[in-house]
Amino acid sequence: MTQEQPTQEEIQKRMQMMKDNCIFCKIIKKEIPAQTIFEDDICLAILDINPASKGHILLMPKEHYMMMPMVPDQVLGHMSIMSKYISDLIKKTFPDSKDTTVFIANGAAAGQQSQHFMSHLIPRYDNDNINFDVKGAKLNQQELKTLAEKFQAKLVEMNSGQGQK
Repeated sequence: MTQEQPTQEEIQKRMQMMKDNCIFCKIIKKEIPAQTIFEDDICLAILDINPASKGHILLMPKEHYMMMPMVPDQVLGHMSIMSKYISDLIKKTFPDSKDTTVFIANGAAAGQQSQHFMSHLIPRYDNDNINFDVKGAKLNQQELKTLAEKFQAKLVEMNSGQGQK
């Protein structure tokens, strides 16, 4: 027995339900309090209530998008500019911070914990014990070439309008 695909209307109802129950959408609508650092028409920056370090900021679009591929390019571009601005703000607010880690967990397997897309701006301090080191397997040139060709072929397909997956 095969399962039927949900209709567009069912998908929209589910998306609206997620949005209605999204804690970050409630923060954006001021239904739940948060410590706002920055806000404009496009995005909101708040302090993380479970910070990785002192001054950890969450930057999110005001519209509800679950993952990066759903976010319009204009919004992503604006968030990138605001990340630069907030990173500078962090450094000026906490001169003892050394640098800023800016990261996005895009999907559950990547560590995304909420259904609202956001970026994390984490001030870094000496001996803060925050570790983002990724130690992967070393690939030889042929393996790298094969992977690059796979990406390039998919790019051609996507750019010709034939597919998005």
